[in-house]
Amino acid sequence: MKKSIPFILFFGLFLCGMAYSQQVPMYGQYIFNNSVINPAQAGVNDHSQWGVLGRYQWRGVEGAPVTHTAFFNSRLPGNMGFTIGIYQDNIGPVRDHTLQTDFAYHARLSESWYLSGGLRVVASIIKLNLLELENLDPGDPYFNQNLSSGLHFNVGAGLLAFSEKVFLGVSLPKAQRKGFGDANQMQSIVSRHLFLYGGATFDLVDNFVVTPSFLFKDSERAPAQLDLNLVFGYNEVFDFGPMLRSNFSNSWLDAVGFLVGMKVTPSWYFGYMYEYPTNDMNLATKQTHEISLRYLWGAKQRLKIRSPRYFL
Repeated sequence: MKKSIPFILFFGLFLCGMAYSQQVPMYGQYIFNNSVINPAQAGVNDHSQWGVLGRYQWRGVEGAPVTHTAFFNSRLPGNMGFTIGIYQDNIGPVRDHTLQTDFAYHARLSESWYLSGGLRVVASIIKLNLLELENLDPGDPYFNQNLSSGLHFNVGAGLLAFSEKVFLGVSLPKAQRKGFGDANQMQSIVSRHLFLYGGATFDLVDNFVVTPSFLFKDSERAPAQLDLNLVFGYNEVFDFGPMLRSNFSNSWLDAVGFLVGMKVTPSWYFGYMYEYPTNDMNLATKQTHEISLRYLWGAKQRLKIRSPRYFL
């Protein structure tokens, strides 16, 4: 994939502002994929499940972010939970391959509330393929080799409080920073992220429910963001609703979108989201797509209260 010098300059700015925010895989369908951001989500759902999810951001822009995910989440005996996930993020010349495992313990606080605490172990390799870029100066030492972080291990932690219809979580998915490159070309690729999210499900009429939720994201090297979702559900079969995302450093509104989901069979669930950028990116593209597919099956262990249905 060859790029011109203007495109290299664009990505110099783009990577400073966006690549860091993509280090922890993020999706507009976060309400269906909470274990990505919080290890305390492991085993919270009454069902075990596996799934895949792809995010194709800013279609039509060469080198725009593309993320693929495969995951498995299950309840373990003794109020424990386990999750394993494989993630691949591509952003311009950056390739991030990550394997993470989560273990969580769920403690009962009262008749209605549980508290889950989770720990995460992460193994990742980040590559910066500079040789893919077209360089007008072949002698430029900054573009004559690819860079790699090598195999890097990290840890994370999170807490989750939940009842049958309410949830509130906080997490630090990666606790350590990571940089690579020589002293003149240091690439600080991994930075810390803090997530705070929550939501509640309310009964409406005729088998309809509504779940408003929020996700606040803060990073050392990227602007803070706030995602808001409003998901309407019918008979635990069909889900739909709008979303919006704010970027506190540039403008209040960064993107808007709409999600739909359907339980195709009692075990298979399909989800789709469309996003429209409301910032300057809409001059170059007007579409971001997310597609997800999950398979659920009954767990041997079951909490005495039903966990919120929008947990992963």
